[in-house]
Parts: sequence; structure tokens; C-alpha cells
Amino acid sequence: MKWETVTRRMNIENLSQKDYENIIILWEKSVRITHTFLKESDIETIKNAVYTTLIKIALFGIKGSDELCGFMGASFDEIEALFVNPKYFSQGIGKNLMLYAIKELHLKKVCVNEQNKNAFNFYRKFGFKIIKKDTIDPLGLPYPILHLELT
Repeated sequence: MKWETVTRRMNIENLSQKDYENIIILWEKSVRITHTFLKESDIETIKNAVYTTLIKIALFGIKGSDELCGFMGASFDEIEALFVNPKYFSQGIGKNLMLYAIKELHLKKVCVNEQNKNAFNFYRKFGFKIIKKDTIDPLGLPYPILHLELT
């Protein structure tokens, strides 16, 4: 199956300030599963920065009947965040958000922790390539960041 094919069309909607609490809850659930390389203190530091970032980016999400299944943050031509509730892993949530980012929003850049191999491989499937590497993350923490661009 080609990546361009959406197997099940999911309703992607704009998220707003009223969704911030659910976004943070989803973010933390996802990070605790996918970012096992982070120290507990670093998760808390990054979580505080996430609140600040939310007000600066456009937010999109896929909601289930009673909860947020996944969300994406975007600014200009970059995906700032893409997280899926672990309960919904491998159900097309991330794929649908990514296709929306590429096809509808025309986003061409994303950054990913080098240690997050699953996310890196996910982005590679869509054609993203490494263009730059930072040895520390934007908060100065010792987690290398890969800058990817759609080619």
C-alpha cells in the first residue's frame, strides 16, 4: 500500500485553547511510551515548555467519542509536534495527520529526537530526509535532534 492512500478517512479538526489540557495529557502518555530515553525530570521540563509552545502554533486533532486520539502542531512550513495516544497506535491516526500535514498544509519540515527510532522511521516512510543534526535539543538538554525535510 502506498503512503498516499488513507485507509480510513478520519475527521481532522482545528483544536483550540479549550483542548490544551487534553493535548498535554495525550502528549505525556505518548512520550512515556515512545521517549524511554528521557529522564523523569526532563519530561517535566519539556512538559512545561509544551504549554508555552501551544499558544504559538496551529493545532489539529483527531477525536474519538470520548477522547483525543492524536494531535499535530504546525507553524509556517514545519510540523512542530505529532503525537498519538498509545491506545490508538497502529490505527492510522498518525498517518492521517501526516497526510493532512503534507497534502493540505504543505508542511515540509519536522524535527525528531535521534533516539526516537520509531518516529524517525515513520517520517522516512513519507520521504523525509535528514538535513541537519543538533547535539542538544532546543531546551539545552542532551538529546540530539534530527532536522528532517521532505524531498
